[in-house]
Amino acid sequence: MMRLKGKLTLLGLCLVLLIPCAAGAQAGSAREAAAELRVRMDALLGEHALLAVFAMQKRYIGAADHEQAAVLFRKNSERLAATLRSTYGEEAAKTFEPLWSSYVEALLNYAQAAAAGEETARTQAVNGLEAYTEELALFWARLLPDLGAAGLEEGTKRHTDLMLQAFDAYTDKNYAAAYKAMREAYAHAVASADLLAAGMAAQSPDRFDASGMKTRNADLRAALGRLLGEHALTAAFAMQKSIDGASDFDQAAAVLNENAVDLAAAVASVYGETAGASFHTAWTSHTGYILDYAKAAASKDESARTIAAGNLEKAQVELAQFFADANPQHGSKPELLNGLSTQIRQMTMALDHSALGEYAEAYDRMETAYAQMSPLADLLAQEISDQYPDRFPDAPASVQKTVTMQIGVKELTVNGQTIRMDVSPALREGVVYIPLRVVAEAAGATVTWDAATSTTRLAWGGNQASFPVGSDQTEVNGRKKSAGGAPTVMQDGRVMVPIDILGEATGWKAELGKDDGSIRLTTTVEERF
Repeated sequence: MMRLKGKLTLLGLCLVLLIPCAAGAQAGSAREAAAELRVRMDALLGEHALLAVFAMQKRYIGAADHEQAAVLFRKNSERLAATLRSTYGEEAAKTFEPLWSSYVEALLNYAQAAAAGEETARTQAVNGLEAYTEELALFWARLLPDLGAAGLEEGTKRHTDLMLQAFDAYTDKNYAAAYKAMREAYAHAVASADLLAAGMAAQSPDRFDASGMKTRNADLRAALGRLLGEHALTAAFAMQKSIDGASDFDQAAAVLNENAVDLAAAVASVYGETAGASFHTAWTSHTGYILDYAKAAASKDESARTIAAGNLEKAQVELAQFFADANPQHGSKPELLNGLSTQIRQMTMALDHSALGEYAEAYDRMETAYAQMSPLADLLAQEISDQYPDRFPDAPASVQKTVTMQIGVKELTVNGQTIRMDVSPALREGVVYIPLRVVAEAAGATVTWDAATSTTRLAWGGNQASFPVGSDQTEVNGRKKSAGGAPTVMQDGRVMVPIDILGEATGWKAELGKDDGSIRLTTTVEERF
């Protein structure tokens, strides 16, 4: 990974412009280039999801700055096209950019139709979104055939559904649901970016070594980038809500608190629970002062604004000192403090411009504030991995897990540790069923539930699989597999899956005891941050 000493401003500008700075600055190996591609795609698709929600809200309420919000949303499309251009050439970019831009406009048209109460226009926008979703899925499938058309179509549709869920809940004034869907959309977009980046890297082995995306070091960098990027834009949103006196300010501010909890959990996973709690206290003070600054700007209380600015400076020093102390051999308080100060300065300047009605300048600052979070995450990840090289190697780290269960028993063991289950493995018409979530998580997979389609999704080691309730098929990396007539079922509120299809989908070795009803799964998965 490229060292970042003295290069925060340069790298922030590189991310904004999407210039392949690593190549221009002798950044080195194909492994590093792959990690850079992952970071870039994560930042762009994550930004797209959050800007979509914000621009649609602005369009719906007819805000004075709705056009500037839309401009920033559209600029994200240009940067995505630039990334494709740098990897696949001009023809791919020429195909993608108008298609993606049309999709963006359809989202904005949906918001406009909802604002005007024009159901015909709203229906037309929905139809347009469905058409563009299908075309986008086809584009990605042609570009990245190894990822599988069905999986790409499902992922693209899921993205659209989350965008509309967030917007429809907002118009219904169900603000808690709106911001919950927004966070889900952001997380889904970043996960999709990881998948696309891996596919892109695999197609250009002369430029990218895809193993560089799968290290503990790269995972740390990506996790911090995702959380800090979300903080930057959601803080900007909450600050604007404060200026506008918006009725959803509390819910927008609550997203900042949820993000702080996730950041603290990431810190705790490195330094321990006590350090995580200390960081959470310092970080929530920092976010609180951001909102204090916004309130002071909204009320034009210069005294309160000066106090809030001073408190922000103190909070930045405290945060920089926290990491300098946590990484005594490799931490750099001046460098980190400079990064935090620069980012906050962009945030407060964006707010000041908004308060004066200088919206173009405000959104330029907001864009830069988001971009600067990526090099800040890189700096933190580098210092942590330098401090703990054994825990964050620049190579894939695998771990073998053995999961054992028994039919009729509500306990499993994973590498000797016992976990209590809500339901037990069962024998149904000659088929052994196991509870999917608890077993998959014990084996090392990430599990999510899509209530809209009654589908459980697994992710592990760069792979994805989905298990729809009631179907005897699963989809693995976009390719369908059959369970031989035995469907995934729901039992006592838990999804149960035939053990054979789980083993086939994941490659995990499944063994059944001949007489005692015992079950053993053996897995080797890449250890993730």
